[in-house]
Amino acid sequence: MKLTKRQKEILDFISKFIEDNGYSPSMEEIAEHFNIASLNAVFKHLEALESRGHLHRDANRARSIQLSP
Repeated sequence: MKLTKRQKEILDFISKFIEDNGYSPSMEEIAEHFNIASLNAVFKHLEALESRGHLHRDANRARSIQLSP
């Protein structure tokens, strides 16, 4: 399934953030970067990216986003 424009932008942001910092962004940092008021909206985007196989997350850890190879 094809990504939406926003999902692609978030995936690109996560990739660049990890490249620059060596760790993944928090949901708050993603929300701030894209001016998203609701963390639930960020969660839904991450959930969609995960279900499409673009990333993996550990729900019990902060900064646990890992990009799929």
